[in-house]
Amino acid sequence: MLSAILLLLTVLSPTESYTIAQETKLHTDLFTGYQKAIRPGADRSKPLSISVDFLMISLKEFNEEEGRLSVIGAFKFVWTDNRLAWDKNSYGGDLTQTSVLQDTVWVPNVVNLNCFETMKPLGSSSLSLRVYNGGTVAWIPPVLIESSCDADVTYYPFDSQTCVIRYYMPGYYQSDVNFSPSRTEADLQQYEQNNLWEITSTSLSTFVNSYYFQELQIELQMQRRSRYYIAGLILPICLMSFLQIMVFVLPEESGERVGFSVTVLLAVAVFLTIIQESLPEASEPSVSLLAYKLLVDILVGAMITSTAILGSAIYHKNETDNVPICIKRCVQTCRCKLSCRKASPKVIDVKIAEKPPLDDFRNEAEDDIISWRDVGKVFDKCCLIFFTLCLLINNMVLMAIISLN
Repeated sequence: MLSAILLLLTVLSPTESYTIAQETKLHTDLFTGYQKAIRPGADRSKPLSISVDFLMISLKEFNEEEGRLSVIGAFKFVWTDNRLAWDKNSYGGDLTQTSVLQDTVWVPNVVNLNCFETMKPLGSSSLSLRVYNGGTVAWIPPVLIESSCDADVTYYPFDSQTCVIRYYMPGYYQSDVNFSPSRTEADLQQYEQNNLWEITSTSLSTFVNSYYFQELQIELQMQRRSRYYIAGLILPICLMSFLQIMVFVLPEESGERVGFSVTVLLAVAVFLTIIQESLPEASEPSVSLLAYKLLVDILVGAMITSTAILGSAIYHKNETDNVPICIKRCVQTCRCKLSCRKASPKVIDVKIAEKPPLDDFRNEAEDDIISWRDVGKVFDKCCLIFFTLCLLINNMVLMAIISLN
């Protein structure tokens, strides 16, 4: 039974009956007098139509600082060359296709118009293409594209980028050769995901520039994967910023307030310097909003350190020095506003007015006495509230702008 099945499969399976001599003769007949410098097309009044497709394999790198985009993929060009058509019956009956080297036949001389470094055409002399008996030629050259692409880092690290790769054929106008994309987007079936960038959409189109050359454009839209930056960049910056306002909670009697404030400011400055190195370098109009936030954090930190030093000077001021009346009124007003919410309602009993004792006048007079320590404590509370609001507004404005984007 098994031998019968194998025999049936052998009979039904297609076999090639042409010989190497016949294929050699085919190559000799096709390329005798063939001029690869002349483009195909029997009717010279019509342009040669070339079907184009792009297979994207991976996004190798996108360097924002240098503006370099590296993509690994392969093009697929299909056209008809009537000089390469043959009758299969003259060559064994089933010789319908053959492989030839790239240097043997005419191929479109396609170059990268916005290349990053060296401009060179696609393919190489060692590559082969497929020729069919109807004259159809299929050429699939692999390519490592290194193209220039200016990055917009305004919303870094929550930014998205759009890069356009441009190809054209020098010496051929649209009236000579016409590229026709077989699909409106790149083929991503073999695409390997990038760890830093996510391809959101692609497009494949043609465009005639001002010099009447037809350009083949590959547009890539990418979104940065920002989860790493949230954990390693945004949250540490916010935590380091809010650590500075803790200087106003530290008791003045500890004697460590100024040292703590200066130490935290230096730590924030060093941390922000390290962060600054990871930010892409860019000038107007695409300066990163995060760079502005870091500048505001440094300014707020310097103001916190200055006010902490000023508060310590006020707290340790000589008690024999009188507190100006205007400062006393400000302290009393701040005390009233800070404690009005904590005060509980009181029940007022209507009684016959009596003359208050002398001790009550003395207590009221003692309550009116405000020392420099009281001024320093109220100053610390006001600074704590003010700088907390500043840091909250700074972070909320950045998040709101990014969310709107």
